[in-house]
Amino acid sequence: MSKKELALVFEQLEKEHRFSGTVLVSRDGEVLFEKAYGFASRQLNVPNVLETKFPIASVTKMFIAMAALILSEQGRISLHEKPAAYVPELAALDKDITVHHLLSHTSGLQDIYDVQNLRFEMHKLKIEQGDLLSYLVKQPQLFRPGEGWGYSSTGFILMGYLMEKVTGVSFAELMKRSVLTPLSMTNTGLDLPRRINPGRAYGHAVENGQVVNADNDKLSLFEEAPGELYSTVQDLKKWCDAMFACPLVSPHTLKLMFTPYGQVDPSFQYGYGWFLAPRFRMHVEEHPVFSHG
Repeated sequence: MSKKELALVFEQLEKEHRFSGTVLVSRDGEVLFEKAYGFASRQLNVPNVLETKFPIASVTKMFIAMAALILSEQGRISLHEKPAAYVPELAALDKDITVHHLLSHTSGLQDIYDVQNLRFEMHKLKIEQGDLLSYLVKQPQLFRPGEGWGYSSTGFILMGYLMEKVTGVSFAELMKRSVLTPLSMTNTGLDLPRRINPGRAYGHAVENGQVVNADNDKLSLFEEAPGELYSTVQDLKKWCDAMFACPLVSPHTLKLMFTPYGQVDPSFQYGYGWFLAPRFRMHVEEHPVFSHG
């Protein structure tokens, strides 16, 4: 697809209120197309620019997986160890759950975002001065660990707590030291939507055909908990380039990230933080296409 064709596609999506954001397409490290569309704030009529910061939600999972692999390569955690070996509170989990299961959505733990009336539950927990970790470990076990696949943000948030305990630093500092600073991702960090973050876009949604301001993430009340990141398209290009250059871990360790561990559906499998589609290739070697999650 040519630059002109790409531009026409995104211009049409913008007109239909189906896309507002920034786009960057690259090949072999060279940027082929980049452009900003829509508004960082419709209410204030502030347009998006290529440097606009966006909350990247579950794309954060791939960064958590990388941090875990770094710690594994350093010998500070074992992927096949029980989480309670690092965080005593995690002894409440099924005795057969391992770090590997948390990173591959094969733990069987219910996704925290599937809790009914989650926003209300989080406000209630906050008012009662409860903590998110204790709430997470009480999530129902939907299947035996390793015997199925079920998307579960619960597992990745627990990994955040686990790595905080092992390293002795906050989740934000862990991300900065292990991934962001080594890759010079200077416009990426922990997203705290209630705080002022210059250059960060405000979320929007479409309800009944009208564009409205979106709600913050339902867990964002717990600013002290491992959360989601914000980033820019330029920083995310640095991240994607690193998936080929291997500056953070050895090629052998990086391969673990892209090894299929769970069958999502007939078309997709899941590694550590990434959906994998074997029918696609990113280049001539046997590497599957990447997708967030």
